[in-house]
Amino acid sequence: MRLRVWIPPLAELRNDALVTFEVLDKGRQVQHRDASTINALPKGVDCELILHPVDVVLLEIRPPRLRGSKLAAALPSLVEERLVGDIEDVHVVATPVAGDGTAIAAVVDRAMLRRTLDLFARQKRRVLAVVPNPFALSYDPQRWRVRVRDGAGSVRSGPASGVTFSQSEEVPIELQLLVKHASSPPSELEVDGDCDTHAWSRSLGINVRQVSPEARAAPVALDLMQYQFSPGVGDLQGWRIPAVLGFVLLLVTLVGLNAHALKLHSDELALREQMVAIAQEVIPGVSVVLDPVAQVQQRVEQLRSGAGINNAEFLALTQAMGKIVDVDSVLSMEYRNRTLNVEFVANGIDANEGRDEIVSRGADVGLDIRFMDGRATVRRRGSE
Repeated sequence: MRLRVWIPPLAELRNDALVTFEVLDKGRQVQHRDASTINALPKGVDCELILHPVDVVLLEIRPPRLRGSKLAAALPSLVEERLVGDIEDVHVVATPVAGDGTAIAAVVDRAMLRRTLDLFARQKRRVLAVVPNPFALSYDPQRWRVRVRDGAGSVRSGPASGVTFSQSEEVPIELQLLVKHASSPPSELEVDGDCDTHAWSRSLGINVRQVSPEARAAPVALDLMQYQFSPGVGDLQGWRIPAVLGFVLLLVTLVGLNAHALKLHSDELALREQMVAIAQEVIPGVSVVLDPVAQVQQRVEQLRSGAGINNAEFLALTQAMGKIVDVDSVLSMEYRNRTLNVEFVANGIDANEGRDEIVSRGADVGLDIRFMDGRATVRRRGSE
């Protein structure tokens, strides 16, 4: 079920304001009609609000081919020139575009609409739709529907069009112009409310008769709850499902990260076992391996020290030799006891002249180079 509530002008709306309401079933048949203050409305039933005719301005526009937030941003500029006041203070929505490219824009005060929705929210009443008064009426191209209450009225003149007016003793000028300029004027007006049917018939040139309120509510053709007023925007309950899905995704991510961390830890243990086995293999007599990398590096340094290897001096000698001889002429090198032994390829160095030149160039950079049977010993001068 749903409550369809006909509310007074928004400026007069308060908790104890008297409203007319209808109880609708799923087929929008009116099951009950009554009047009540807002705070005494039936509990636990969703609401559909019908705004007072004076609170909504309906204007014909030609909207661009845009959708969603882009259309919402464009609509105010299409009605700005025909409004009095700051365009930033209004909320604008529009009907779907008709075949001739036109649509009806509905303009309402944004602060007043927010205040109304907040009033119902504070009473824990969920509002599903807010409808301009003309669009709450049914439409028949031959019999236009008119509703008049408390000096104001509205008429539904098309599937997506309508007009609001102020009632006086005279026939509303808005109705006269609407009927006169309609491309397909109706044959009859059905008026729900007080009016002088004879005077209206004479002025409009069509039959006018009074009728009872409709037994079936018209479908919602234009809802003001769009864009920033859409149901669920800013409502914690509307974010419940996304929040739950986000939490589940976060939980799955955390489980996955922990599973990955466990796998990495398992791989680390397996790798450590392999490193311990290598350390025990290369370091005889070691029964306990606390840090395999550090202990193997220490063992290598011990072996180097035992062999008389000095890394810094070895690199210095090889770098100096690289500047003295052709690298391609060197077959192998061996460093031991602070002496670099260099073996040359066959015929890699010219006999005496080539050797003398290498010895001379070595002496210039502080090296003592001596040749013997195709090999050379290289030391720093004074290192003996």
